[in-house]
Amino acid sequence: MYYRAWILMTICSSVVTMASGVSPQKLLKRRGEPATLMCLYQGMEASTTIRWKSSKEGLLTNGIIVYKNTNNLEVQKPTQNDWNLIIKKVDDAFAGDYTCETSTGFVIARWTLEIVDGPKIIHESSSPDHVTFPEESSPELLCKFSGVPKPTVRWYRVLTDVVDTGITGEKLRFPDVTRYASGSYTCVGTNKVSSFNYTIDLKVTFPVEVDVMKEEISARKGEVVSLVCVVQGQPIPKAYWTNPNGDKIINNWQFEVVEEGDGDNPVRFVTATSKPGALGFHDFGDYTCVGDGDSNTATKVTQLKLSSDPASGVIFYN
Repeated sequence: MYYRAWILMTICSSVVTMASGVSPQKLLKRRGEPATLMCLYQGMEASTTIRWKSSKEGLLTNGIIVYKNTNNLEVQKPTQNDWNLIIKKVDDAFAGDYTCETSTGFVIARWTLEIVDGPKIIHESSSPDHVTFPEESSPELLCKFSGVPKPTVRWYRVLTDVVDTGITGEKLRFPDVTRYASGSYTCVGTNKVSSFNYTIDLKVTFPVEVDVMKEEISARKGEVVSLVCVVQGQPIPKAYWTNPNGDKIINNWQFEVVEEGDGDNPVRFVTATSKPGALGFHDFGDYTCVGDGDSNTATKVTQLKLSSDPASGVIFYN
């Protein structure tokens, strides 16, 4: 009697040891995909059956009979020793732990099914795709991603080429931001499933600044003279020249005015060139370049002087 009890205890102990030694395998699936949980068992006795259990719903199958979710579960036996559980279409309800075991409780296989999602930007929790901050402030750009597993986030700056900033995490900080930080920044959320990009355009505002190429120009009556100035500011300001009477210089019989930009940079180059023979004695004096912005107006003067040099010719500064 004691010998038989010892044998039974030994068998039970062995079963528990073997069952506890089965490490769970992990299966990652997206919603709507099929999933196959494999179970291979050899050496079955005639009285032994194989069953599947889940951590959420308990007993699912016995042999090839399905007790729960009958429209979405089935047991497939590609060989005599296979007892694979097929989930035809995965959703959140099927996430969890699964056990394949014999009718005596001997564990053959363990599976953990995780529902995964590729990264997607959470717009309501992230920065808008266009943001504006004043110079010397300390803005933050924020990218919040959904996804399972939780995505990692990396930041890139879009210049002529895409530049890896080396910065990771949901926030990109700009302590004491300068105008030169203006541009596009892309956050990339990545997990085992896929990657997702989101680009934020940062505009840094700053007051209007004006500079002239020459503060003083000497010329003779009727000579060709070019007045050139550079106007910077964000938002991009209006830029123009005024004559000694304070009138705005426009394209007319006396001057040709050209205004040029520099790509996306918040700068304007304004050139007012007199036409041959158009400058009279009354046209000499202070010419003012004006930058008219949202928050301020800036000016810079070029003094046009009547030259006492008898040499003639074209005076052109740019």
